[in-house]
Amino acid sequence: MRRAGSILLLALLGGCSWFGGDKAEVVKPAELKSISAEVALDSVWSRRVGGKANDRASALVPALSGGRIFAASADGNVMALEPGGRVIWEVNVRDFYSSEERSNAFAKKLDAITGGVGAGGDLVVVATSAGEIVGVNQSDGTLAWRAKTTSEVLAPPAVDRDLVVAQSIDGKVAAFDALDGERRWIYSTSVPALTLRGTATPILGGEIVVAGFANGRVIAMDRNRGLAGIDQRIAISQGKSDLERLVDVDGRMEIAAPVLYAVSYQGTITALDLNAGRPRWQKECSSTAGLASGFGNIYVAQSDGQVVAFDEGDGDEVWVNDALMHRELSTPATISSYIAVGDLEGYIHLIAQSDGRFVGREKVDGDAIRSRPVVDGARLYLMTTGGELLAFELR
Repeated sequence: MRRAGSILLLALLGGCSWFGGDKAEVVKPAELKSISAEVALDSVWSRRVGGKANDRASALVPALSGGRIFAASADGNVMALEPGGRVIWEVNVRDFYSSEERSNAFAKKLDAITGGVGAGGDLVVVATSAGEIVGVNQSDGTLAWRAKTTSEVLAPPAVDRDLVVAQSIDGKVAAFDALDGERRWIYSTSVPALTLRGTATPILGGEIVVAGFANGRVIAMDRNRGLAGIDQRIAISQGKSDLERLVDVDGRMEIAAPVLYAVSYQGTITALDLNAGRPRWQKECSSTAGLASGFGNIYVAQSDGQVVAFDEGDGDEVWVNDALMHRELSTPATISSYIAVGDLEGYIHLIAQSDGRFVGREKVDGDAIRSRPVVDGARLYLMTTGGELLAFELR
C-alpha cells in the first residue's frame, strides 16, 4: 500500500494523470515564460559524485560542516570536497560490507544510499538500502560505525553534538550515539494504511527532537529519552478515498525559536509555539517539499507548484507566484534577498522574497532538481538526481 501511495503521489505531482471514464486528463507542467533577469547564478564548478538515482523519491541533499561540503550519490558514493571543488576523499558505502553482506543487502536495480547527507562534529551519515545508518569520519572517510534501522530511511539523518536521529517510513524515530552508533532510544507512532513515500528530516533543536509523521501529527520529543512532550495534529484526514485522506508531514520544517513552522500534504501550514504547546496560527496548505524562511515570511513550495509567502507572525498570505504549476518543485531555500527553487527539468528559479517576482532563472542540468539547494553565503550547492554536484555564485 505504501508503494501504491508513492506511485499515486508521483502521478499527482509529475503530471501523469487522474483517471476518469475512458480517457485520462493529463496535467502538464506549466511552460516557462521569458523573464527580465535581475541577478544570475554563475557556474563555479561541478563534480560527478556518482550514478543516477533509480528511485523517484530520492532527494539526496549536500551538507556543510567544518568548512567542507559533503555529498552522496544514489549508487553509494560519499564525497568530501573543499569549497573550491577539490575532492578531499571519496568512499563507497558498499565497501564497508563484506561480499556476503553486499550480495544480501544491495540489489542491483535499487539505490544503495536512500537518505542523506547528515553532518556534524567529525561525522558524516547516510542511510542505506541495507536498512542501516552508516557513519563515516569527516576527516578521512573511514568507517565510524553502522547501525540498524527498523525500516527504510529516505530523509537525511540529523546530527547534533552527541546524537544522530533518523526517521524511517514505518513511523519510527530512532536516536543513535554519535560516537559508536549505539541506539539510545526509539519513538514509534502509528501510520495510515496508505502513505506518501517519504518523511521529513527530524530537527534537533536545543533539548528536543521534532518530527512530522504520516498521520498528520508533529511531535516534539525529549532529546535524552525520546519521550513525547508536544503532540500536535496539523492536518485531519478528510474525504472518502484513501488518496483524499493522505495528510503526511513530509516536507522540510523550520524552527525560529520558540516557533516551529511545519506543513502537511492536503492539510495546513502551522506555526506551533513550542513553549505553549499549541498553534499560534494555521492556514490551509498542501506541500510535500516543505518550507524556508526569510524577511519575516515563510515560503512554501506547494504540491500544485505555487510558491506562497505567508507572514510568519499571523499567517496572512503576502504573495503568490503561480507560474510554476505542476513543475515538481524542490524545497525552497533563501539566498540573499531571493528564494531559490529547483524543478523537474533542471531549472533553478530565483524569486524575490519581497513580492514574489522572478529575478533570475538558470538551466543548470538536464536532470531534475529534487533536493533542497544548500546555501553558504552567496554560494549555492545543488545535487541533481543524475548524481552531479554543482556549485554556483550569485551575482
